[in-house]
Amino acid sequence: MLNFLRIYLTVIIWIGLISSSIGQHEYSIKFKINGLKDTTCLIAYYYSNGTYIKDTLKVDGSGRCLYKAPADLPKGLYVMVITDKIYFDFVINNDHKFSMETTPSDPINKMIIKDSPENDLFYKYLRYNREKYDQIQDLEKKSKLVADQKDTLKAYSERANVINKDLIAFKLGIVAKYPDSFTAFMINAMKEPEIPEIPVLSNGRPDSTFSYRYFKAHFWDGTDFTDDRLLRTPVFHNKLKKYFDNVVVQNPDSVIREVDDYIEKSRPNPEMFKYLIWFTTYHYENPEYMGFDKVFIHIVDKYYVTGQTTWITKTVNENIIKKANKIRPLLIGQKAPNMIMLDTNNQLVSMHSINAEYLMLLFWDPDCGHCEKEIPVIKEFYDQNKEKYGFEVFAICSDTSLVKWKNSIRKKKMTWINVDGPRTLTGDYHEQYDIISTPVIYLLNKNKEIIAKRLPADKVGTFLENYIKYGHKP
Repeated sequence: MLNFLRIYLTVIIWIGLISSSIGQHEYSIKFKINGLKDTTCLIAYYYSNGTYIKDTLKVDGSGRCLYKAPADLPKGLYVMVITDKIYFDFVINNDHKFSMETTPSDPINKMIIKDSPENDLFYKYLRYNREKYDQIQDLEKKSKLVADQKDTLKAYSERANVINKDLIAFKLGIVAKYPDSFTAFMINAMKEPEIPEIPVLSNGRPDSTFSYRYFKAHFWDGTDFTDDRLLRTPVFHNKLKKYFDNVVVQNPDSVIREVDDYIEKSRPNPEMFKYLIWFTTYHYENPEYMGFDKVFIHIVDKYYVTGQTTWITKTVNENIIKKANKIRPLLIGQKAPNMIMLDTNNQLVSMHSINAEYLMLLFWDPDCGHCEKEIPVIKEFYDQNKEKYGFEVFAICSDTSLVKWKNSIRKKKMTWINVDGPRTLTGDYHEQYDIISTPVIYLLNKNKEIIAKRLPADKVGTFLENYIKYGHKP
């Protein structure tokens, strides 16, 4: 379901105003919704991974309404919203004056289009796509009923393959016959590479990396990163995300090279340029995978610090730079900032002075519900592996009550090094380690360099095993 009433403030802040010149004539689009009368409908548009309201239209007693827009209305895929559950798409591309008539119960199949070859082709594509989809769904249902009949299942599978080939041929036919249409543009944006036969190397073995290399090299075939119509489709954002999350080698340095490459490809189009910067900034600001905040810092240094993000306010720009500078000392490989705090015996303990092959920094709170679950897991790992790994824990409590702190230590049997976070000689650890909530875990090597951060408690053992296994000896 499309949620048309959401307000995407972050997009407004990051992207700025959309502008794109498309010709000399204003748009005049007549809609007739059979059975609808004396109400309102919405015009919305796709942008990135969201849908946004563009205008409100008054529907008369015969179900008619008129959408007028200036000549600089950006090209792309728009939506006529009848209700939250009933809507239909239409194309803004080459046709400026046209009409669309349909019935809410079946808006695609009942659609009548006049004076818009673009939308006529688009709806032929939608109908054919729906027909083939329904055929495949029917085969899947039938297959479940004959799961033990191999011959029948094979026949259904072969039929599904034929349907898929028909659909692919239909799409390629549109691209070949109507290359300048928006439908062809959409098909090119959606398609993924078909892997050819894997070649055999001189040693007689198949090239094991060929499929990946070919898929990556041809992933964006037919896609023009200077065409901002991509942004006003429901496909580009997800394809971009798939590329960076699943196609690019998941190594921060590899990702950085790809980020720079695609941002530069988009530079000739200001809207695409700022979108690629926004997407990669947002995607790596709080990355899913550990260590990828390095990508965020690179983007900030290259584009924000150098003044290339002119569409955002000075305050927003400064805050982004400030965040990058805050987490810069916490990148994997950096020496962890020292903390000198009082322990349970009221003695100062310097984190840097602790002699351990591997040191866990555990930021916790006695009233933290998640800490109640994580600390017993850490305790079990600590008791079983302290000697094996030369492992120690430096646990920083955030609570200001000394009584509550010490009672909680006894209750949880926390026999490692416990220190009181508020009583420190080295500044606010929240700022030093970007601690917003608890628990948070950092792992350090014997040189007090960060080797992992924000690990779940149950992943600590696996991480250390792999870290040592692959050559990172203490």
